[in-house]
This record gives sequence, C-alpha cells and structure tokens, in this order.
Amino acid sequence: MTNSQPPYQAGNVDANGISLRYYRSGGNKPPIVLAHGMTDMGLCWTRVANGLRHKYDVVVYDARGHGKSDAPPTGYDPESHSEDLHGLLLGLKLDRPRLLGHSLGAMTVALLAAKHPELVRSVVLEDPPMPERLDQTALPDQLKAWQNHWIGWKTSVIEQLSQSRLELEALCRRQSPHWHDSEIEFWADAKLSVSPRILVTPHLMTRDWWRCLPKIGCPALLLTADTQRGALLSEAAEGELRRSCPSMTFVRLSGSGHNIHREQFERYMALVADFFARN
Repeated sequence: MTNSQPPYQAGNVDANGISLRYYRSGGNKPPIVLAHGMTDMGLCWTRVANGLRHKYDVVVYDARGHGKSDAPPTGYDPESHSEDLHGLLLGLKLDRPRLLGHSLGAMTVALLAAKHPELVRSVVLEDPPMPERLDQTALPDQLKAWQNHWIGWKTSVIEQLSQSRLELEALCRRQSPHWHDSEIEFWADAKLSVSPRILVTPHLMTRDWWRCLPKIGCPALLLTADTQRGALLSEAAEGELRRSCPSMTFVRLSGSGHNIHREQFERYMALVADFFARN
C-alpha cells in the first residue's frame, strides 16, 4: 500500500451496480475484509492491514463515494453500503471471511452479517454510531442536536476538500498529535478524495440499524472506548446491547476515543488478533 511495504494487489470489482476499488495482500491464507469509516478510505487501514497480512489474505476497499470507488448520486444509507460489501464478497469469491469495520464500516459489517450469516465467519465492530439510549424514541432536542452536529460536520467535509494535503496533514497533527505518521498521510488523502455526495444521507443516529445486532449468529466482538474522548457507544447503550446480544463480546478501552485503531494501536491489534485467532 506504500512504497515501503510489500505490494498489495489493487483492483476493481462490480458490486451492487457500482465499481468498488479494493486492495488485497493475497496468498493462500484465510480472508479478512476491513471496512472503513465515513470520509476515510481503504488505504486508511494500511497499518492495521500490515499487522494482519502475515496470517490473513487482507482485503480493504473504498466504500461508495470514497477513495477511487464510484460515487453514484444516491445510495449512502447503511443498507446500501451493506449490499455493496455483499457484492464485494461475492465478486472476489471470498470463502466466509472474517470482517472488521470501524464506525460506518461497523454498521456495514453488522448489517451484512445479520442478513447473510452464511457468508461470514466472525466480525469485529469498532465503535459503531448509536444514540445514547436504544430503547427510546429520540426526543426533539436530541434530533435537533444531531441535526446541528450533522450540519457542522458536512461543512467541515466541504472545507477540507478545498485545502491542500499539507494543510490537512497539519490539521490532523494538531487534532490528533499521538497518531502514527502513516495514519496522518492516508487520512489527508482520504479527505481530498471523498465525494460530497456522501453527505446526502441523513444523520446515521436517526437510523435504527442496530436492531440487526441480535440477529448476528457468528462470533462477534464490539470494541468501544471513552465517550469523553469521542467514542460513540454510551455505557447505557452498551448495557442494552449486552442484554439483547448475550453472545456478543464487549470491550471498552480506556484512553481512546472514536478512532481506537489509531489511538490505542497495540492494544487494539492484540484484541483483534486474539479474537480472530479463536474465531
């Protein structure tokens, strides 16, 4: 994925009516697919992928509207992303891969595993977006807060598209001073290659996608972190999920926010490697 790393095969696959760009380490090893978060891209997984490629045939891909994948006018809801992943698995003829998803990617992986259990061996979900409580209808003030957050986030995405790569790298270093340099480079590239069309989707908190989680039959690990640092899964929501998903494993990592794989890399990789080795 970078000139200093062993080469990854790059290609495109037709999935759910669009072309998705993927990168694959290859080899006669069990497959594993990594799904990135919103405004990231497949290559943002490079550091994690390099840590897994010695045991797995690692596949990362650009979600629709991201990186070098197609950016159709519509279809940026969680269900469409899930069908895109479904098409990727079929197109690459992957035999029951392990799946790892972050944020939007975690939603994508969860929906796919719930709808197509025969295709998936096991899943890891990294801090998927959920409201503070799952058993209640969002109150008007909550909806307004989500809407305001969504508007501000959309504005920042548009602003970043007009900045230079060097400006974005400097911004990322100010916001996330403890990230590895390779994370910063790919983060900046992703922000410059994302399509504004991804912004047509409603705020993800307004979707009840999480109702799929009790339907996941394969081994599943959900990782989250400190909400004070930006992690999205509240302790209240986690408690509800523990009751509705008794077979799912939950781990909350202190000292990290939403980007656990970037902020607690060693602990994250140890947990992921151990889980996938057993499942």
